[in-house]
Amino acid sequence: MVLGIVEDMNKTAYGRRGVSADHPLAVLAGIEVLESGGNAFDAAIAISSVLSVVHPFSGGLGGDGFLMAIAGDRIIAYNGSGRSPSGFDPEEYISKKPIRGSLTVTIPGLVEMWGYINDNHGRKDLGDLLRRSIALADNGFHADRMLASAVSRYRGELEAFDGWRRLYGGLRMGDLVRNRELGNILRRISSRGWDEFYYGRLSEEIASELERQGVGVSLDDLLDHEGFEVEPLKLDLGSRVLYELPPNSQGLSTLQMISAIHELGIDKLEFSDPRRIDSWIEPLKAIYSFRDNNLGDPEYMSIDVARYARYSSINPGEAVGHIETRGGDTTFFVVDDGENLVGFIQSLYYPFGSGIVAKGMVLQNRGAGFSQKKSIPNSPSPRKRPLHTLSILMIVEDDWRSIYMIGCAGGDYRPQIHARIYENIFVYNMDLGEAVNAPRFIFTDISRASRVYIEEGLTDYSPSSGAEVVRGPRYGSTGLVNIAKRDMAKSYTVFAPDPRGAAVSIAV
Repeated sequence: MVLGIVEDMNKTAYGRRGVSADHPLAVLAGIEVLESGGNAFDAAIAISSVLSVVHPFSGGLGGDGFLMAIAGDRIIAYNGSGRSPSGFDPEEYISKKPIRGSLTVTIPGLVEMWGYINDNHGRKDLGDLLRRSIALADNGFHADRMLASAVSRYRGELEAFDGWRRLYGGLRMGDLVRNRELGNILRRISSRGWDEFYYGRLSEEIASELERQGVGVSLDDLLDHEGFEVEPLKLDLGSRVLYELPPNSQGLSTLQMISAIHELGIDKLEFSDPRRIDSWIEPLKAIYSFRDNNLGDPEYMSIDVARYARYSSINPGEAVGHIETRGGDTTFFVVDDGENLVGFIQSLYYPFGSGIVAKGMVLQNRGAGFSQKKSIPNSPSPRKRPLHTLSILMIVEDDWRSIYMIGCAGGDYRPQIHARIYENIFVYNMDLGEAVNAPRFIFTDISRASRVYIEEGLTDYSPSSGAEVVRGPRYGSTGLVNIAKRDMAKSYTVFAPDPRGAAVSIAV
């Protein structure tokens, strides 16, 4: 243990099967599926659908999802992100620089990813898997601290959206929340299949409602949506092999940061050494600059990303000027059935996404992820996938004797959070509970005048580089992590939830 990390917040769970997720009702839904004969893929759909109801600020049917999984000896990765609508106006976007509203809406991909999972890897009927989420939407649930906090924090910028205000504007912690329109969508998907969302009468209703609210969407945009399997990026570190999601995900940045830990000798510094923070300023500028200039929709990219997994493969001189990074809201969970290990991440980008609500579902503002620049892979354009902050880190150690699945909420900060967890486990030899509990630092501004957020208990850091220091509480705004480690020799999996949120782990 490092720096006397508080052990009473260590909520790890051990078992052959289990779930770690950001709401107890979602964990319960997953465990029920596992206990009734479903596999981890089935449980993932149930968990995802419940989170879509009880944490509507962090993900849902109006958003996207990504998957990383182990099924037997096969790695499965899936990109469930959507494109900008056909009526999207890039010139208006560049002029207005919106972060909410109709210009930021992209086609939701989450429900199609449920269909891919159910059709290709599931055992149970989709109707069985959505039963709990439908009941919660129809009959109600009591708002937890995370939902109430999101409403309170963003009410000022979202109350102008009528649908959002009616559903969530007056909400307080403990209030009973019902969303029968969302329940109706889930019920129609349950009875008619996932493709009702994209090809059925429901898709026509969604397109019509979005068009009424100023989104340049057509029915063809929904009809043409399709997610796809991807080949994970790979970083071989000898006894450990790391996998991340390829573009339009920012997963490559995670691998570059972890590579930098070893290439730059950061792994030689003690956990409490202030130089450990200073060491990141220039590498982060180079990594984020590389991301912003080279990554985006893979159909618009010109580089072979597999060649750039190491920090040494990029040019530090590329980093110039101000590099904008933003937080974001996401929910990541992990589920293991003893055979299949699934990491699943879903998001609306900002809390409550675009603010636009259609038929009870909040639409993502993933279009705000487009650059304001022209002539780069992430330039704004119709029918194009924006650069995505969602990613999942998987680590295979000692020739598959141990498998780690790591993910978090964090927006642009996600690669840094993944790097912190990696350091805690593999450099500072923490167990999973200690690794998620340990105080973190995150650079929230990557520019000539950098800003670093440091949680209480980390270090009395005084920057030698002129960086601005923001000090936060012991469990501050540095992401919400869930981790699982499958130990093949001991035939069990360890699950660790982050004490910074409402996450729970249960193993059986």
